[in-house]
Amino acid sequence: MKRTLILIVAVCALLLSAIFAFGDIPRPKPTPVAPKAALYTSLVITSDAKTSEARLIISEDTLKTLQEDMARRGKASLGQQIIHSSTRTIMAGLFMFLAVSFAGVWFARSEKRRNHKAIAAVFLVAMVFGLATVIVRANAGPPGYVRWQNLPDALKAGKETAGGVDIEVVPGDEDMKLIIPLRKK
Repeated sequence: MKRTLILIVAVCALLLSAIFAFGDIPRPKPTPVAPKAALYTSLVITSDAKTSEARLIISEDTLKTLQEDMARRGKASLGQQIIHSSTRTIMAGLFMFLAVSFAGVWFARSEKRRNHKAIAAVFLVAMVFGLATVIVRANAGPPGYVRWQNLPDALKAGKETAGGVDIEVVPGDEDMKLIIPLRKK
């Protein structure tokens, strides 16, 4: 009986290791599919020196048409399903709560064996990392209009320019409008 069990485990391990034998074979490259236009509309591009960030204004009807077209094209990707899954978010929050709770109880009960100076040093390091995170995250970059200042020169040279864009949805059935914050130098 014992030999049979060992033999079955060995055969299963051998079969499972066969998966790794094909690990270095690259996947076939997908054939490129030409993108299909989802919507034909017009785009008005203007500049405004008073704004600090570029804005793309889309009407509700245009957005609704885009959403319907995307729904017809197929199912959402796995990443989108994970992002929009409330059950998974609730489970992740629950397990994080349990982890912090059990760690706190374990830490409180094991106080007798710990050196108070070491605990203070760990908390001090955690506070320094937290403070550094706040400082780094609060250090905002230049205003949005700075990124768009090279747009005229880039268009003349045939190059691209990147910058942030705020997307606004407005009621009605108007054309899309892109407002770029260009200021005179």
